[in-house]
Amino acid sequence: MEIYKGIGEGKVDNETLVDFLNYVFGMNGDDTSFYKLLPKLYKPEYHPEKYNFIATEDGRLRASVGAYPFSISVKETVLKGIGIGNVAVHPMHRGKGYMKECMNMALDAMKENGVDFAALGGRRQRYSYFGFEPAGVCGAFNLYKHNLTHVYGSVNDDTGYKAKKLSKDDTKELDAIKALSQSRDYYPLRDNASYFDIVTSWCANVYSINDERNNFAGYFIYGGDEGAANVMEIDAIDSKNASKVLRAAFEEIGQDEINLDVPEFNVAFFELLSDIAEGVTLSNTEHFYVLNFEKVIRATLNLKATYANLSDGELTVEIEGKAGTEKLLITVKNGIPTVEPFNGDCEYKLSHRAATGVFFSLSVPEKKLLPGFTRSWFPLPLNTLGADNC
Repeated sequence: MEIYKGIGEGKVDNETLVDFLNYVFGMNGDDTSFYKLLPKLYKPEYHPEKYNFIATEDGRLRASVGAYPFSISVKETVLKGIGIGNVAVHPMHRGKGYMKECMNMALDAMKENGVDFAALGGRRQRYSYFGFEPAGVCGAFNLYKHNLTHVYGSVNDDTGYKAKKLSKDDTKELDAIKALSQSRDYYPLRDNASYFDIVTSWCANVYSINDERNNFAGYFIYGGDEGAANVMEIDAIDSKNASKVLRAAFEEIGQDEINLDVPEFNVAFFELLSDIAEGVTLSNTEHFYVLNFEKVIRATLNLKATYANLSDGELTVEIEGKAGTEKLLITVKNGIPTVEPFNGDCEYKLSHRAATGVFFSLSVPEKKLLPGFTRSWFPLPLNTLGADNC
């Protein structure tokens, strides 16, 4: 039996790959398919086969792991990411180690190509074997119509703000959304050619919001697969008008309850919803695999310093990372953080798994071992927004 394992380009075409994935994930290829669920990745023109590590037997596709590149800008530092998706093994060929081989090949390629971190969704223990751990803290808010009625008198209260569902031809509004996103301290670097497909993946729709003078005031992205619809992204040009943008979004969605995923660095909406929403759950958003702890910690700690009061302190830590050992000196002085390499003996030593949890997750036992001032530092805002997930 001949087995080939490697990048899919030249070994499998788009149609063969997507047909295989539809079969493994129980999609019928018509009303449910990877083309419809994630057009940003699987449309033929995006060549997903280029980004898949595959296993074949006698030329037939048996397993596939997608490793799709993306980047985020965090306080003007560009972090190179990989989104792991479509981890699939033919049901008649499981237990042969194909998934493990394909995953390890993908991880090796990340190390060779200078990737800073990777993210995926799925079962925790399944991917913990490879070094992925839950992280990426986000607030999941529940907002009801009665919350708005009691606070504002009504949902819209004659603000004049109105939402508009966008198509790919609404280039003026889409350009305004991109410009607003890129004015922030955190934003995803979304390719212009695939921008609309990105913001409408996961069965989502993108909406612009105009004010009473018909000027662009903000936007939101609403959707989700398998009926789990959330506001995945929301922002306003002027934070003072966040409540008007929120009410316009609520009115457009037309439900008695909406759920919104809002990270802490979206200060205007995190604070607004903390004040008026029925409730909030803080949770880890995805499973992360950090390859460059120094770079990722520096960028995200600088981001956190823009919206949180960081206690002064100094920490030396040795991280036995999957991509190599890193020794770091992390300092906050007068609220200003620095992260730099350290050559001496570190006070704290962390495994790759513990380091991911300590720096980027809500709660792990190892946090209790650190000095008290680090409670204002960690967890750090390593996040991917919903539309960018794979």
